[in-house]
Amino acid sequence: MDLSDNSLVVNLLSSHEYAMAGIIMKRSRWCLLWAVSVLLALECYGSTQQPKRAVAWWWDAPENATDPAVDGMLNFVKENKVIVTTLIMRCGIYTCNRSPANRYNCTNNGGRGGKLVGTLMPACQRVLPILKQLGVRAELWLGEDDSIVSAHTLFANSEEFANDLIAVTAQYPSIVGFNLDLESQGTAEDNLQYAEFLGTVTEALSKAKGGPIRFSADVSCAKSGSGWSPLISNCSILGNSGVDRIMNMGTYNSKSFEGWYYSLMTPALEVPRNKLGAGLGCWIDYRTNNTWAVTAISAEQRICVLMNQSVQEIDMFVLKQGNPVKEQNFPESFWIPNLERYMRGGGCIPDIPKPPVCPNAIVGPANSWVPGDDQGCCISFGHRGTNLTCNESCAQAECAKAKMYWKPENYSSHPYECCQAPPTMEHLKYHNSW
Repeated sequence: MDLSDNSLVVNLLSSHEYAMAGIIMKRSRWCLLWAVSVLLALECYGSTQQPKRAVAWWWDAPENATDPAVDGMLNFVKENKVIVTTLIMRCGIYTCNRSPANRYNCTNNGGRGGKLVGTLMPACQRVLPILKQLGVRAELWLGEDDSIVSAHTLFANSEEFANDLIAVTAQYPSIVGFNLDLESQGTAEDNLQYAEFLGTVTEALSKAKGGPIRFSADVSCAKSGSGWSPLISNCSILGNSGVDRIMNMGTYNSKSFEGWYYSLMTPALEVPRNKLGAGLGCWIDYRTNNTWAVTAISAEQRICVLMNQSVQEIDMFVLKQGNPVKEQNFPESFWIPNLERYMRGGGCIPDIPKPPVCPNAIVGPANSWVPGDDQGCCISFGHRGTNLTCNESCAQAECAKAKMYWKPENYSSHPYECCQAPPTMEHLKYHNSW
């Protein structure tokens, strides 16, 4: 139970505890007074000790200040101020000016990246004073940086990078934070260097004139030793680096509540709650269309879990308004009441489905198979530790031994998958079309 929900505490006490209080009254007035004092103490705790909640939104600003997307965003913020704490804006200032020919290469800083480049777009210059007037925090999203060379350059120049960020806020005082989005693969050693870098930069920004300036990093939490990016998947290390917030992109989307909770959300629960931001995806494209992730029940179930787990910040990707095609504007309306409930301090007891029983691994740790994204399925990665590798035939043997069904996927980018039910004919037809 989440005691942060005052109404939940009062309702529970008004049923069971109040009934018990009636029995106590017959026995002792002193006991009744004691029971009332407990109720008052819980009421007080709920109203004074509850951590403040926040909702942040990523916004990809257009170049032109008169673009309909600008007014669309501002209108959304004005109409829904209770669920817009922070706007994280991509405004033309980046760590890597990505090469049009190869997203993993940068064109700035002699091709190395890892240094601020660009100027603030007119659209962002227009909205900064308006957001400040509305009481919404304005932070810069420093662009998606997929270059490991850029990441290493940043790590080697943390103090210089911090000073460059401080210079931006000196020029634009309405900017009160920065969001770093490193998405290269990297290694476990890179993860440790990243943590040290985050701590150094955060400390410098906390002491800046006019500060503190918030510093956040986008991550993709996974069980230690797994995940598509070792650089950003060990959230226990990054969350304890001293950084103000890590924003978990791993919880954006899923094909099922079961997969989202066990495969994507659970690894993030190792992070201190005052450091964790839970990312929720609210956009629709060819990958998410007609999936559980973009349904009203998905919004309700996931936000219920976040309330129950005392997560203090939800990070929504992405805010997009002003498009004449209604279906291209996000979020959809069903997100609004769920986020409002979250911001009111509500509590919730989620109905968590039972996880599938996964195969025992033959190679590496026995628990290398974990619940996956698809309902009733488990996933595992081939790399299972130093000099421990399980190839596709090895993984198939583990799946067969558990008397489960192998699910064909594009294993150049997808983890091995083993399910309680055989793959559908539609999936096999789709797989054979690759």
